[in-house]
Amino acid sequence: MRPVKRQANTVLAAAGGLFAGALALKYHYPGNELAAALLTISEASLAGGVADWFAVTALFRRPLGFPYHTALVPRNRDRIIEALTRTIEQDFFNKQSIADRIHQVNILDKLTAYAGTHMSKAGVRTVLDTLLAELAQTIDPGAVGKYGERLLKVIFRRQSAAPQAAALLRWTLQEEKGGELYTAVVNELAVRCAQEGTREAIYNYLEQLKQNTAQKNWLASLVTGVLEGMDGINLEDAATALHEELIRTVDELTGPEHPVRQWFQEELKEVSVNLETPEWAAIIDDWKNGQLARASFAGPLTAVVQAILEAFKRPSAYRDSVADWLAGQLASYWQQVKESTLLQHRAETYLKTLLTDIFNKEHSLVGQVAGSALRKLSDEELNQFIEDKAGEDLDWIRINGVFVGGIAGLVLAVVQWLV
Repeated sequence: MRPVKRQANTVLAAAGGLFAGALALKYHYPGNELAAALLTISEASLAGGVADWFAVTALFRRPLGFPYHTALVPRNRDRIIEALTRTIEQDFFNKQSIADRIHQVNILDKLTAYAGTHMSKAGVRTVLDTLLAELAQTIDPGAVGKYGERLLKVIFRRQSAAPQAAALLRWTLQEEKGGELYTAVVNELAVRCAQEGTREAIYNYLEQLKQNTAQKNWLASLVTGVLEGMDGINLEDAATALHEELIRTVDELTGPEHPVRQWFQEELKEVSVNLETPEWAAIIDDWKNGQLARASFAGPLTAVVQAILEAFKRPSAYRDSVADWLAGQLASYWQQVKESTLLQHRAETYLKTLLTDIFNKEHSLVGQVAGSALRKLSDEELNQFIEDKAGEDLDWIRINGVFVGGIAGLVLAVVQWLV
C-alpha cells in the first residue's frame, strides 16, 4: 500500500473516531454548545472524507457494491485506452519530439562506446554466423530466382550486344583465333550431321518436296505415281545417300586450305566492321531481346540459391568462410570510420536521417504498440496502472476532503453559535 494512501485511510479513520467521540459527548452533555459544535465539525469532516473516498474508489471499483456510475475506468476502458494511445502518440512521442531527440543524441558515439564494451571480434563473428544461418532458413530460393531473372534481363536489355560482339571478334582476329573458331563451328556441325535425327530430317524434307511436286498438276502426280510404282523414287535410299554426302562434305570443310575456311576468315573481318554500324547494332539487339524474352533463368538461379542456402543452414566451411570475410570487412570499415572525422560525420548524418525517416514513416506504430500493450491489461491491471500514475494525487484529494469538510463544519458551527 502506498504511504499516502495509508495516511488517507488514517485521516478518514481519525475523522470517524472524532465523530464517534463528539456524538458520545453530545449524548452525555445534550445542552453543551461546545459538544454540539464539535459534533458539527466532526460530522462535516467525516462526510467530506467519506464522499471523497466514495468518489475516488468509484473511479476504479464499486464502493460498497454500489452499481450506479461506479467502476468508471473498467466501464470506459476502450475510451481511456484510445485517449492514452492518442496522448502517447501525439503528445509524448510525436514526430517532432522524436526528431529533435534524435538530432540531440550523438548516435555514433553511443555505438562506439557500446561496441567497445560489449562487442569483440569473436562476438561479431558469432553474430554474423548466426545471422547467416537464420537468413538461410528464411530466404525463399524461388523468389530469389525470379527476382534474379528479372534483374538479369533488365541488365542485359540495357546493354547493347553489338559493341561487345565487335570487340570479341576484333580480339579473335588479333589473337589469330579465327581458325580455332572455324574449327569449333565445323566440329559442332559434324556432330550434328552425324546424328540419326539429321537423316530423318532429310527424309521428311524429301517427303514434303514429293508431295508438293505431286500437287502441282495431274501430270506431275501421274509421273510421281508411276516412278514410285517402278521403284524409281526411293526416298529412304535418297535420304541415306544425301546424309552420307553431307557428312563427307562437312568432313572436307576441316581441311586447312579449304576455300570455305578462307571465306570464313574474310567474313569475320567484315562482320567485325559491320557490327559497329547502327543497322547491325539494331539487328543484334532485336535478336538479343528476342532470346531474352524466350530464355528462363529462374530455374538455374533457384537451384544455385538453393544449394548455397543448404550449405549455410548448417555449420560448414562455406558458412565459416563467408562469416570470416564479413567479420574482416566490418572490422576494416569500422577502423576506417574511427580514424576519419569525415566518415564519422557522414555516418552520423546518415544514421540520423535514416532513423528520422523510419520514425516518420512508421510513427503510427508508436500508438499501435501502446494500444496493444494497454489492451492486454485486465480491468484490475488497468486500474493498478492508472493508480500507480495518479494514485498519490487521488489520495491527497481524500485527505483534503476530510480537512475541507472539517473547515466547512467549523464555519457552520460558528454560524449556528452566532444565530
